Amino acid sequence: MELYISLFNDLKDRGLFDGAYLDRSLIQFCFIGIIQDELDETIQVWDSHVIRPSKNDWVPSGRPRIMYMFPELYTSDDHISTVDRADVQLCQSNCTFRLALPCDTDIYNICNILMVESQLHFPADAYQALDLYLHLRNEMRAAL
Repeated sequence: MELYISLFNDLKDRGLFDGAYLDRSLIQFCFIGIIQDELDETIQVWDSHVIRPSKNDWVPSGRPRIMYMFPELYTSDDHISTVDRADVQLCQSNCTFRLALPCDTDIYNICNILMVESQLHFPADAYQALDLYLHLRNEMRAAL
């Protein structure tokens, strides 16, 4: 995540991000997918790594995901609590869930049109996302 913080600060310092609606939406369009992919990969690595045995008998060892799902295999207690359906519905009504699109619908559609016209593809890494952001930003600002 340090890479993204550095990239975004650099954009701001060079005057290529001003925090306005368009720039925020373009950052979301270009970067959200690859950032989410990296977070998902981190979850997979973290949940599947092996916690080594410790000298302390109270510290369990094994794979975190399996330890969570099958505590009985580790002579541990299952701490799952039942929750009333009404409480779940209350939480759901007070939450904002991630939308299918990474940014405003109009910006999303315009970006897709510009990408097709320029024969561009969705980025696979932070630097491709940066190039896409700069290209789309220039195209949109020129059209305004």
